[in-house]
Amino acid sequence: MNREKLKRLINGACVLVGALALAASSLVGQAFYGSVVGNVTDPSSAALRGATVTLINNGTQERRQGQSDANGAYQFLNLVPATYRVEVELSGFKRAAVPAVEVTVSGTIRADVVMQLGDVTQSVEVSAAAPLLQTENANLSQTVNTRSVQELPVNGRNLLNLVALVPGVVPQGSTEGNALTGKNVFAAGNYQIGGGIANQSATYFDGVPANAGVGNLTVLVPSPDVVSEFRVQTSSNSAEFGRYAGGVVNIASKTGTNQYHGAVYEYIRNRALNANAFFSNANNTGKPAYTQNQFGGTFGGPVKKDKIFFFAGYEGYRQRQGANFLASVPLPAMYGGDFTGWKNAAGAVVPIYDPLTQCGKNANAACATGATIQRQQFPNNTIPASRINPVSKKMLAFPIFGNPNQPGQANTAIANYTKNAVSGGDNDQVTGRFDWNYSDKLRLFGRYTRWNSANTPFDPFGNGIYGGDPYSPETFVTGNAVAGATWLPTPSIVVDVRASYGRWNYLRVQPFTGINMEKTFGLPSYFDRELPKLRGIANETSVPSYSIGNYTPLPGQPGYNNAKIFAIDNDYVLLPSVSWVRGRHTFKFGADIRNMQNNYYQATAGGTFAFTNNFTAQNGVSPGASGSGLASMLLGYGNSGSVLSFALPWQSLSYQGYYAQDTWQVSNKLTVTAGLRWEIPGVYTERYDRGASFNPSLTNPVLDQLGIKVNGQPIKGALQFVNTPQHPFKSLRKEEYGLFAPRLGLSYRLDDKTVIRAGGGIYFLPTNLQFNEGPYGNVMNQFTNQWLTTLDASVTPLFSIDNPFPNGFIPSLGNLPRDQAQKLIIGFNPSAQLAATPRAYNEQWNLTVQRQAWQGIAVETAYAGSHGVHLPRGGWQRNALPSQYLSLGTSLNDQVANPFFGLVTAGNLSQPTVARQQLLLPFPQYTGVNEQGAYLGNSTYHSLQMKVEKRFSEGGTVLAAYTFSKMLGDVESLTAWLDTGVGGTSLQDPNNLRNEKALSGFDSRRRLTVAYALDIPIGKGKRFLNGGPAIAQKFTSGWTMSGTSTFQDGFPLAMSATGVATGSGLGIRPNVVNGCDPKVSGTAQSKLGGWFNKACYVVPPAFSFGNLARTDSRIRGHGIANYNLSLAKRTEITERFKLEFRAEFFNIFNRVQFSMPDRTVTTAANPTTGFITTQLNQPRSAQLSLRLNF
Repeated sequence: MNREKLKRLINGACVLVGALALAASSLVGQAFYGSVVGNVTDPSSAALRGATVTLINNGTQERRQGQSDANGAYQFLNLVPATYRVEVELSGFKRAAVPAVEVTVSGTIRADVVMQLGDVTQSVEVSAAAPLLQTENANLSQTVNTRSVQELPVNGRNLLNLVALVPGVVPQGSTEGNALTGKNVFAAGNYQIGGGIANQSATYFDGVPANAGVGNLTVLVPSPDVVSEFRVQTSSNSAEFGRYAGGVVNIASKTGTNQYHGAVYEYIRNRALNANAFFSNANNTGKPAYTQNQFGGTFGGPVKKDKIFFFAGYEGYRQRQGANFLASVPLPAMYGGDFTGWKNAAGAVVPIYDPLTQCGKNANAACATGATIQRQQFPNNTIPASRINPVSKKMLAFPIFGNPNQPGQANTAIANYTKNAVSGGDNDQVTGRFDWNYSDKLRLFGRYTRWNSANTPFDPFGNGIYGGDPYSPETFVTGNAVAGATWLPTPSIVVDVRASYGRWNYLRVQPFTGINMEKTFGLPSYFDRELPKLRGIANETSVPSYSIGNYTPLPGQPGYNNAKIFAIDNDYVLLPSVSWVRGRHTFKFGADIRNMQNNYYQATAGGTFAFTNNFTAQNGVSPGASGSGLASMLLGYGNSGSVLSFALPWQSLSYQGYYAQDTWQVSNKLTVTAGLRWEIPGVYTERYDRGASFNPSLTNPVLDQLGIKVNGQPIKGALQFVNTPQHPFKSLRKEEYGLFAPRLGLSYRLDDKTVIRAGGGIYFLPTNLQFNEGPYGNVMNQFTNQWLTTLDASVTPLFSIDNPFPNGFIPSLGNLPRDQAQKLIIGFNPSAQLAATPRAYNEQWNLTVQRQAWQGIAVETAYAGSHGVHLPRGGWQRNALPSQYLSLGTSLNDQVANPFFGLVTAGNLSQPTVARQQLLLPFPQYTGVNEQGAYLGNSTYHSLQMKVEKRFSEGGTVLAAYTFSKMLGDVESLTAWLDTGVGGTSLQDPNNLRNEKALSGFDSRRRLTVAYALDIPIGKGKRFLNGGPAIAQKFTSGWTMSGTSTFQDGFPLAMSATGVATGSGLGIRPNVVNGCDPKVSGTAQSKLGGWFNKACYVVPPAFSFGNLARTDSRIRGHGIANYNLSLAKRTEITERFKLEFRAEFFNIFNRVQFSMPDRTVTTAANPTTGFITTQLNQPRSAQLSLRLNF
């Protein structure tokens, strides 16, 4: 079948589904709803056919009716999670009823009924506790019920933190499961689930995606008070689910009932209730300021009894949090060039060298034979005032740093500044929902949620320049609307459709926008004149972003990062399905259709400039510990820099998934679920065709026409522009139509107390996992004007900061004619995809045994594994120097004739000569080729997962979950910027990807969680103190206790090396010293000054790669031992109104979890290697709340 016919087939299917949707109004998907199944038998266990089975929603009185078939089986599909009553009637038998069947989100609940002989006018009540065994499907999952959602202590009331209580889940980032305890939506879905890499799972709210169209970010975290329950599915999900790898989190909102109900509440936290951080105590620094208020209310009930219901909720969040900011800042004398106070840990002055005295360079005498001195030290280690660059002087005068206010560590200027700085965030969230039981055959539903979030970072130096991510104030706005219905044309057919629209806006604003850069800093006038044109945005100038090496604040990097970001994400979703019950088979057919539109802009308005110690070190190629980044800046010599030209892309992607599934009740014991999903993952297009792919085998047309060759050979590698004969489609990569994802699950009831389950399937990852994969990151929409600082690896400086771009800026290529773009990109680093790349997918499998061991206790043991194939790397340098040339050593930097001179007007290739290594690259006409969407990664995950769940008859649950796992791979999370310094993301040698395979940076070998929500057995109706006067019972009754405990191994360490040249420009790892054990004995606190034996690692020789694995499996960071506790007292004011006071304690025993140590190995002794100076988790904090429930 050719592609056009296939397209027509798809379009026809879409029309058919759309017509069905219109006929059914707007219907709801089974992926969110639950089901009830069962068998009707007589006392001898014989099947009873023709029994009338009625299902009644206890809250809304919605009724469904059906009949048992020849096997005695019945089932009800697409049920709103709630408590139901099952009634069964059959002539010759007493009427039977199961009064309380708890239907959970995405759950299938079994309610078997044994009929008793007698008259139908007689009735028998059959008690049925919520089932502990999962008997009807093979996925690994856990439901977090309403009580757990409401009562378990959750830091920041971030509902998704409870995901971490499920076996097979490892949170990334901080111990709270995200970076900012609920404020930062980027981090909300940052979990490793079922062996899937973080942020590759799917989150659904009321059956529709809560993930953004870019980055797969979870952009909606509903308030716990509007959530009924949620389910975490970690392995082997049905064919209804697609576009993810790892797991699915399915959240259900609360609904209105025939009784008015709701709550008003406030949760408060402040400094007085909190403990101090570990290092603050060590430094005699007081507790930082802290206030937090979360307040809101809910209200729901009937609009028309038994017919129309509503539920609404509001929650506000206000936080102001101090931070004990610790930084390394220059000594005041250094601004004037005096570095006599720049010392190492031994107290020796760190020498500052003059880059213009390089022997054999800059008209200086040739180096003497055997000479080791490469440059001359500045007299008295002081830079003369005449040598200080005027632009650098003005940049440093625009105060980005404060002055030291405390002694540095061990004779150095390390950590010589501290301040309690305050950051804050405000959130407001509103949710409204209606349900309409239009008739016995049609149910309608709708919900709208809006979430506004604002975050202001701290200002550590009090100068309006913010420190730490996000560097500038930012706002998030999420709106999510969903409408649906369920239609039952016959008792055996259920038609569902759900439609949603989601919009997510993100804005990071810049201070000092519109500043005159020439007057303020002395930069050339072309900055003020050209920067607004490069971005198409007025007043697009600001303070440059610059980092200065050797000054490493803890946490963060010095200098000023003021990138402006705005994103607009629109997601349209349609989820229709048809379920057909025929005998023992339940067939289901459905579609998952999404259109995702995204506009994204991110650029540092004033440019980005980096200054390292290379130009003031003894040896610029291997600088070691000599020199200073600040000294290099004072001279005006930088290590790198850039100004971005940007065309705002209008990008979109259309996804389609179609599935067929059969759930076959082979017998009363065996259920088989088989499904097939057809995925058409979608490809990015840009409204104005501003896009290009990279073709590595195409002879470059510009160079071929000019007759430019290298080594006598035509030069390969060129752009192919979209919607041209060379690239005959509008998208950046070819669409694929042959992706099929089979799913299979088996569930066998060995007896009434034992279930064996097995399942497996293939799951294709979303196209849009990577920020830079779409048109936004393409060479046609982003062009990086590089600051050319040197031609010989920091031996000789070239353009200084006072005129960093003497040839001006090159505009965005997407706004130029394509032949001109093909020409202008020569000499630079294009970022583009290949036109054809493989699709990423994940294979999952599991085998599970679950047994109800004792009354109310279920034990589950599972083996679960996964295999990721063609996983995204986030970018791959296709133009790396081939490894065989590394043996040329320093001669790689020798200057040779540049064949591109005269063609290239800016950058490294604009000079008459060029480094030898440039002409040895696979594509010598480019300084690099960054392949977007490089699907070259693989991962393997194996785990033993155990779970024990206890439900108490008087109320309350206990859940213990243990995971013993191993995760290997050669890629890491694409959202490493959300994580707290774990590492392992940097690629060392693009020519040797096999060497990247190692333990995942987030491999946690052992993880145990315990969660409990219990009634304390005292007071009215309880075991103890159940008598006495009514006033006494008011005090003794209504006490509950809940909590969570987490124990987890630390993550493996990822080491890096600096100060060595390889020609790759990428991250380098150290060499391992054979026979050396890096482990250090002792307690965690005793190892703060040396977490590992740093003598076991050495910097590799120049022009070679280290032999250490991407992560070192022998040593790990600090693990987790955390306890959260909540104690609550409910007091009945009247029969309908109940007052609840709650005290919650997070990290109640104030256990410290230390951050990763400094894992940088340098050519000279690095005094901080192996040191730990920050705390990862939060110290103990307490939260008090008061709620009025009715």
